[in-house]
Amino acid sequence: MRWLVIAMLVVSRPALAECDLSKLIGYTLVFSKIIDGYVQDGKRVRGFEGCRADRVLVFADNTGVRCRETFIQQGNFPTAYLFARNANDMKLCVEGSIYEVAQAN
Repeated sequence: MRWLVIAMLVVSRPALAECDLSKLIGYTLVFSKIIDGYVQDGKRVRGFEGCRADRVLVFADNTGVRCRETFIQQGNFPTAYLFARNANDMKLCVEGSIYEVAQAN
């Protein structure tokens, strides 16, 4: 019985992380990366606490994207999926939420 519960959690877990793909029609999946932390007001913090305008989300490979909107969310190093139509129209899917983001300069 214990294995059945574990198997159900493993199978259902990806469904919890999915975004509504109907909101991403016309976008191309660019990458999936783990969010390691963020930079805000010149300070780097480990972990994930959602987006705030101008916050830079930093991935495990030290690349990042800049948040264009504010949306509070918490997670322990979640995987993010970047979708883009072009360099000025990008969206980031994180644990079921979709954020508008821009290139981090």
